[in-house]
Formats: sequence, structure tokens, C-alpha cells
Amino acid sequence: MTPVPSRFLSAMVLAGLLAACTPLAAATPAEDHRVRGRAVASQLCSRCHVIGREPQAGGFIGPSFVEIAKMPSTTGMALNVFLQSHHQRMPSLQLDREEMDAVIDYILSLEDPEAARP
Repeated sequence: MTPVPSRFLSAMVLAGLLAACTPLAAATPAEDHRVRGRAVASQLCSRCHVIGREPQAGGFIGPSFVEIAKMPSTTGMALNVFLQSHHQRMPSLQLDREEMDAVIDYILSLEDPEAARP
């Protein structure tokens, strides 16, 4: 049997490590954006709203994000206006443009139960 040169062996090991660390199906930018939106919502909204499709225990004041997504009046523009307006029962959120867009995309993704889940 012929010995394998060490540089070839090193390259094979490195290629194997890179393959093991690379996800099989990379997330699309839209999926990444929804994941970011869910993270922001989890941090800022989950005390008062159920933010995902899964049931949660607790006394929530506001409607669930799924209920919001399924409302006929819910559009990206409507959510944009809502999130920039003051509401008596809701704290004033200071979201930057990217955070707001990500939360809006996440909420809109909840309308379709068959949509990709972040």
C-alpha cells in the first residue's frame, strides 16, 4: 500500500471538517430575516403576546401573533404604522428599521401554517 502524503491527508481532514460544519440547506435571506424577527419579538413582545404557533402558558394581555397575522386588515404597511404608533396598553417600542421589518416579516409569515417555520 502506498503511503498518503501528509499534505494530502491534511487537505482531506480539512475538507471533512468544513463539510461537517456546513449546513446541508442554507437558510434563505427571508428565513434569516424571520428568525431575526422572532428573536426580537421574543425579547420585546413575549411577556404580553404569544409570539409563535405553539401554545404557551401564561396570562397574555395582547392577541397572539398568529391571530394578528390572520386578521384581514393585517398587511406589512398596517403593521408598520401600528408599530410606530403609541398605544395605551402597549409600551412604546424603539425598534430600528431592520428590527421592525424583521418583526413584520415574522408576523406575516405566521398567517400560513404551511409556511417555512423559523
